[in-house]
Amino acid sequence: MRKLNNKKIRWIIREIEKGSSMVWIAQVQDVTRVRIWQLYNQYLSTGEIPKLRKPGKKPEPISEVDRNLVNEMYEKHRVGPLALEAKIKRETGKHIPHN
Repeated sequence: MRKLNNKKIRWIIREIEKGSSMVWIAQVQDVTRVRIWQLYNQYLSTGEIPKLRKPGKKPEPISEVDRNLVNEMYEKHRVGPLALEAKIKRETGKHIPHN
């Protein structure tokens, strides 16, 4: 779970503007002083309060060829995802993740 959200970041910027200590703010929010500095420097450089982006890698769409291959292999072998992943790799040499 993330420690900070957009509401907490707005609070951090407001507290710094009021003159509160960055060490105190970091302790209250349970983050490092460096993170507080990063947020404040980003605020100073852009003039806007930083917003968090959605974490993680963006999902890649599944190609129609891969979808058909998985469906064909499932109809042929009728096994679960882990075994199907191994059978596709063994028979075609193509790696398609089970998830």
